[in-house]
Amino acid sequence: MNVHAVDTAKTHQISVQGNLQFTSDRDDLFNELKPGNYSELELTFFDARILPPDVIIHLMNFIATNPNIKLKINVFHRYLASYLFRLGLRCHSLNQHSFELRESKKIRAIVMGGSAGSLDKIMSVMAKLPRSEISIFIVQHILEEEPNYLGEILQRATSFKVAQISDRTPIKPGSVYIAPPGFHMKAENGVVRLTKEAKQNFARPSIQVTFESLVSEYQDQLLVVMLCGYGEDGIRALPLLKKAGARIIIEDPGDCEAKDLLVNAWNTGTVDYKFPLPELVSYLSRMIEPDKPNIGEMELKLFLERLHENYGYDYRHYSSQSAIRRISRVMTDNHIYSFKRFEELILQDRDLFENLFLECSINVTEFFRNPETFLTIREKVLTYLDSFPHIKIWSAGCSNGQEAVSLAILLDEIGILHKSQIYASDINPYVVEEAQNAIYSLDSLNKSKENYHLSGGKADFSNYFIIQDACARVKPHILERILYFQHSLLNKGVFNEFHLILCRNVLIYFDHNLQNTVLELFFRSLDMNGFLVLGESESIAFYPIGFQVFDKQNKIFKKII
Repeated sequence: MNVHAVDTAKTHQISVQGNLQFTSDRDDLFNELKPGNYSELELTFFDARILPPDVIIHLMNFIATNPNIKLKINVFHRYLASYLFRLGLRCHSLNQHSFELRESKKIRAIVMGGSAGSLDKIMSVMAKLPRSEISIFIVQHILEEEPNYLGEILQRATSFKVAQISDRTPIKPGSVYIAPPGFHMKAENGVVRLTKEAKQNFARPSIQVTFESLVSEYQDQLLVVMLCGYGEDGIRALPLLKKAGARIIIEDPGDCEAKDLLVNAWNTGTVDYKFPLPELVSYLSRMIEPDKPNIGEMELKLFLERLHENYGYDYRHYSSQSAIRRISRVMTDNHIYSFKRFEELILQDRDLFENLFLECSINVTEFFRNPETFLTIREKVLTYLDSFPHIKIWSAGCSNGQEAVSLAILLDEIGILHKSQIYASDINPYVVEEAQNAIYSLDSLNKSKENYHLSGGKADFSNYFIIQDACARVKPHILERILYFQHSLLNKGVFNEFHLILCRNVLIYFDHNLQNTVLELFFRSLDMNGFLVLGESESIAFYPIGFQVFDKQNKIFKKII
């Protein structure tokens, strides 16, 4: 089962794993996505990069018909976050550098508290945290008479220095302080204090004692982490921490057998976020903000060569500045701060490569973008193509389909849609799925109405869509003339012969050699006297043979050989 639901005092929480491709999973989600005895709904998508159209429509309908229920959508993949944003759905991206918390505050210390079952979790967190100039305090319930080997084991797994503490040990950046058995651990005026005061919540060391002392020492520069455990130790300190501005995150109780401590923390209403352990580590890594990665030109060249050998995708001719910017972003998103380590990981981890692949897929579009170009296509190009019994058009680098839909609308208004076929391709498989969904926000429609009229449209632009709740679906007679598919422009094979090819604002990201390769593909893919439309900043200057300028201002060229 990939859809799970849990109820708290006033919140209905739904967790969705997988990509909802099975009808049974979608039915399970729809059964949970109903009004009930709750005022808040928290919906989390762990794996999905895109949502099926019926899920989008159902979600839109739920929002429209339940205005009194506060909805919070959490997503773990950047592409889904971007997709929902384009549809006008606000969501919280739990795997990005920007959160709604007060990240502008510099973190000086992290404190982790847990009891039963937390040892492995502490080890996992510390092993993956990048080295940083912060202090880390760890309080784990342990029997007083038992030796504690956590420090010794931890030092083998972490880049932080694990301090051997005694009373009045100075607190230093980049060090870890572990509460020893039988002692409460406090922080006072820059030193660690160990005391034998009475047990609190049946524990010594007590999470409560450490929390209360750290809030005085660090105020809003403290990040509090609660892991698996039983009981209520530390719970009473949470309102005090919250009032001081400290950030409080907990491990998702669903990850733990010993979950009482986490459930009790969540029920206080003071917790900022709860995460499964991998996302918790990701969040901590971002918050301590290591230096940004530094990538040299020669390193980049060798890296792209190895990437091409390993995966077959060729980024060797991308502009260096663009490639470095996108690689740096993926490294930061995955809390990897050594380029050498990133190269090792990406050649072994296809999911990490997918993150880079998606980052390199540029998706900027709108309906009737550059309306003067569409007006010229309407009045000068399509009127000429009307003489053909069957018209084939290729929208290369189609993004989420708005260009292809715009073309279909032009063809419909001229009266030649019935004998036309639009092939719309993109290298990004998720953007192709988004285009196939053919669902757009009402805001995108409203913003495009002027472009539509400037391109020569005389009707009501919204007539081409089925308006439902806060979204718009392209009408079937438009959509059925568009074939969406994944395709790389680096694939040199000609797969059809077209009368019109549009590839706008794609070539600008390539160097001259790759631009010529793509232009050669377009030349061989065009019918005699076929048309090529490029972006406003692009030209055929480096591939002048075989094309003549048809419309210089709108970057329309005609095949002449």
